[in-house]
Amino acid sequence: MYGEKIPSTTSVCSFPLRSKQAQFDQDLSEELILANELRLAVHRGGGSIDPEKNFELRARLSPLKLPYSRVQRILKECELSERNQHTYSIPMDYGRQLVAMVCKIRTDNLSNLKLRLASLLRQNKTRFFNRHLFNETGLIEATLPSKTPLSFEEFNQTLRTDALWCKATDSAITDLGKGSVLFKCRPLDLQEVTYKLRQCNYKIINKEVGHCPNKPLVDLNDRQMARYQEFRTALLQDEDVVKIYDNVRVQ
Repeated sequence: MYGEKIPSTTSVCSFPLRSKQAQFDQDLSEELILANELRLAVHRGGGSIDPEKNFELRARLSPLKLPYSRVQRILKECELSERNQHTYSIPMDYGRQLVAMVCKIRTDNLSNLKLRLASLLRQNKTRFFNRHLFNETGLIEATLPSKTPLSFEEFNQTLRTDALWCKATDSAITDLGKGSVLFKCRPLDLQEVTYKLRQCNYKIINKEVGHCPNKPLVDLNDRQMARYQEFRTALLQDEDVVKIYDNVRVQ
């Protein structure tokens, strides 16, 4: 009921029927939009409805101000719809071997997805092909909150020391101002390295088994980069394409 009853034995005040319907339609529309956003976060985050395991979902839930029961109902429905989904890492070759890629895909029908993408791939001279230019790698994005600003040299030294103690194979500063860093490790060591980084006071933003190039990165000119970015954007429009790894040097 959307009418508000006034404590009286003689009169009752309520909103007109049109206002009731408009409010109902708005609430329903907002919930449908929210449900789709949460479903996409669950889907692209690996299918888990646990925010501690699904970083896509955790990022989407953090600004929400909705009743707990409503969110849980939506997430349970998402979990049911994800039961038949599988995650694949599909190698691709863009622009006649100009760029090597690995697409992380989550779908219940891989053949259908490939048919759906066929036109886009054909237009961009792209094919499903493995040139064996990537290695599976544990990737951990984190931040190191610091009370006092560190210089690049100091931060880099701290990073190297912590990476050695945590059994990470590599580390890099991604944003000095925000204290953002990236650690790499063997896939089997991902959980252990993550645990040790938390002990060193790092805040874990994301962790995954991803793909890193094992050959030198490719340099694209401005025109090539613009076309490639357009292709990447179009590819990521498909909700089953979760993430793209490539061997392109960031300009």
